[in-house]
Amino acid sequence: MDATEPVSDPVNEPVNESRAARRAAREDRRRNPILPPIATERRVTLVLATAVFAVLLAVATAADHALGAAAIAWGGLVLAWGWPELLGSSSKFGSSLAIGLAGVGAPVAVALTSSEPFLRHVPVVVAVAMLAMFLHQLLRRDGRPRLTQSVAVSAAGVAIAAIGAAYVPLGRTYGGREVVAVVAAALALSAIADLGAPIARARPWMMPAAAAIGLVAGGVAGLFVNVVGGPSGALLGAVVGVLAHVMRRALCTLSPIRGMRGQITAAAASVLVTAVPVYLLSRLIVG
Repeated sequence: MDATEPVSDPVNEPVNESRAARRAAREDRRRNPILPPIATERRVTLVLATAVFAVLLAVATAADHALGAAAIAWGGLVLAWGWPELLGSSSKFGSSLAIGLAGVGAPVAVALTSSEPFLRHVPVVVAVAMLAMFLHQLLRRDGRPRLTQSVAVSAAGVAIAAIGAAYVPLGRTYGGREVVAVVAAALALSAIADLGAPIARARPWMMPAAAAIGLVAGGVAGLFVNVVGGPSGALLGAVVGVLAHVMRRALCTLSPIRGMRGQITAAAASVLVTAVPVYLLSRLIVG
């Protein structure tokens, strides 16, 4: 054998996986997902902030629809304050500006609309916020690094802020204030399921637990409110419990969630994102 000829080492040679092996590996990852360590940490501030915002929304809506709009606007400002940092936007000022316009403008527009449909001006506010977002991108002088990510972060924040405005009409519709009170109880109590994150055996059951706690809390709260009732309250509670939990768990994989700012922002987002399903269900089951 020629001394210069390379000797093959079968142990260190790369092995070409077959498509079946790659498919099996993907299936294994799907069935047994590996969570980043940050997603297994307990977030007490996040749970408490969710409960506080839900209760604040219920109390404000019960007092007056304008105060309910103010509570939603406050949630929108919190979102504008922390969302760009939480999701790592490369243009934090522009993202905050667009989200703030939607977060404040949408609930104010709904509160000022005097007749049905109360949500008819929300698309106009969203359009203005999106226009501000793209205008800011055009005016940037930093070379616009990670432009796609910045736009995606801003658009997601604008969407969540605008969705939250669907809570405002419930302060003026039949049974709407009672629905918000039932939903607030479900949101506040179902957030307790998040505390199971550090326990490996409990993690797969966190979402079912959030749904079950929301169902029970909503059902019990509904029994005390004749307009809503137990079955309708249970349905509302289960829906908002799952939606809010999924939002918080998705955001708990991001590094800034370790800070108070990130947790308060995630709490506000988890409450705001439930508004449209609550509004639709309220119109269907309450009237």
